[in-house]
Amino acid sequence: MEGDECVFERSVRNNEEPVLFSDKRYTYIVDSTSNQGAFSGGQIQFSLDTFNSQSQWVDLKEAVVEFPIKVTAQVTTAVGGTTTSIATAGLNAVIMKNGFHQWFNGAQLIVNGQTVQSLQSYENVAATYRILSSWSQDNLKKWASTTGFALDDMTADGTNVSTAGVDSLGLNNAAASAVMTSVRGFDCVNNQAVLANRGVVNRAKLNNTYTSITTVPGAILGVSQMTNSGISSVGTQPTNTGTTPTTANTYLYTQFMMGKVRVRDLFDLSEFPLVKNLKGFMYLNFNSFSVNLTSTAAAATNTLASFVSSPLTGLSCPFLINTVAPSATNNGGITFDNGGSSTGAQVITVRGSIDGTTTGALGSSAPLLTQARMICPFYVGNPRVDAALTKHGHRFSTYEKIVNPIICAAGQSINYTITVGVPNPRKLVLLPMWQSLGSCTATSTPEFSPFDSVPATSGPFAYLNQLQVYLANKPQFQYPIAYDFEMWNSQISALGANGNVVDELTSGLLTEQLWEQNHRYYAIDLERRLDSEDGASRSIQVSFVNPSASYGMKVIAIVFYEKKWVIDSDICKLQSYA
Repeated sequence: MEGDECVFERSVRNNEEPVLFSDKRYTYIVDSTSNQGAFSGGQIQFSLDTFNSQSQWVDLKEAVVEFPIKVTAQVTTAVGGTTTSIATAGLNAVIMKNGFHQWFNGAQLIVNGQTVQSLQSYENVAATYRILSSWSQDNLKKWASTTGFALDDMTADGTNVSTAGVDSLGLNNAAASAVMTSVRGFDCVNNQAVLANRGVVNRAKLNNTYTSITTVPGAILGVSQMTNSGISSVGTQPTNTGTTPTTANTYLYTQFMMGKVRVRDLFDLSEFPLVKNLKGFMYLNFNSFSVNLTSTAAAATNTLASFVSSPLTGLSCPFLINTVAPSATNNGGITFDNGGSSTGAQVITVRGSIDGTTTGALGSSAPLLTQARMICPFYVGNPRVDAALTKHGHRFSTYEKIVNPIICAAGQSINYTITVGVPNPRKLVLLPMWQSLGSCTATSTPEFSPFDSVPATSGPFAYLNQLQVYLANKPQFQYPIAYDFEMWNSQISALGANGNVVDELTSGLLTEQLWEQNHRYYAIDLERRLDSEDGASRSIQVSFVNPSASYGMKVIAIVFYEKKWVIDSDICKLQSYA
């Protein structure tokens, strides 16, 4: 019986449907800020005027931004002494945090003089929330490898571990001493033999590739064609087998990648229509970081004493550093060797940025792009379709946001006003992260850490106790939320298509276990209201308790609010309305 309707519809359907568009082609524009591969000012700029056309319909929702990424490791302070002191780096010295969107701290879109989305910090956090809440498993299969996305997953199924060790415990039962250190804090990349993070492994397999004629693509395509095809490439310094210590300014590692981000993951464009005569600008502020790794001063093998992570631009470190020594069974990461009578401490500087220059290139590694590009399709409609798409006074909505970081000391009860007034608030998202986890003072700003997966994840088990949200002084929960299942059942499980209440059509990538462990995006629905309340400015407050007696907490709070627009699609005349 359930299939009868489908059989009937197929039998009566008229398949003589008209072709809607006579042509669909892709074009691209290049950024206006790069100069021979160098990007100044921490920003990528695109002028959308190239898409200005009287006859072609542009779909911004399908646009993709490509940009060059370069990561280097360089000895910046050498070690003195009379015997060999070697520093090396293997294939997996640096691994990306989850998603190429982690490279962006802010994103602004201006269409024909109207600001559709303003520059706000932590755009990578907002983009991660969009992906986790709206992508289906089919989206994940289709777009994950394109966008550098592989979910950080420490639920211990024991597959895809990078060493011979098989994890049988998972994050719930792993010993704190094994994954939390006084030097690195919560280390989600250097403990694969203890705690497998399948996301880290999969991203390494995706992006970390030797450009060499001894590899399969190198043998088939040739080294130059590997680069021309856009395959990410890694170059490493050959091991110093002599008696001369590794000298200052020696590059140990260079990685070149082509980052790709869907425009719809950076901007809320789900209702933005096809338009002609598009004009405007897109500004992307990017994250770039420099990390100084300092070894012990005493004679030792591969002992990291401290690190300092500093933003060059932006607020979040977009990469992870691997300090597992290369061996016959793994491709390893950055290593120190202060053997023999070496004196002083080695400093290795890891630097990652949006960069298409050749500085530091090792072996056959090379930039894949020298400019950022935005690729976008345009459609040419048949006369009837063209007339149907020409809409005057068409109304739609987008989401804008307000971003505030909240600091909460260990054991502290917090009551924080996120905004004293914003019109049409629709959702509040809270991302909690631990400060100085593992007693590592270098991670008091956790999103700076190259050893922690934040802000692509929350902190592990970053629980907000007694959570309550007030909208215009009205509590949103009948009582403060104390238990994980209450939050999961009432708010998180409902994210996605149809509120995830229709079994046949749902979305979202999180299970309750993944959410509890290290993907704790607290998403609170603020949409329910009376029609008379639309446009009214409303305050938003949040109260909670940091349950940890040992660690402070930093919470990124994002308020999404609705902006309403009216557009004449054929001339792209855009105006806001209340």
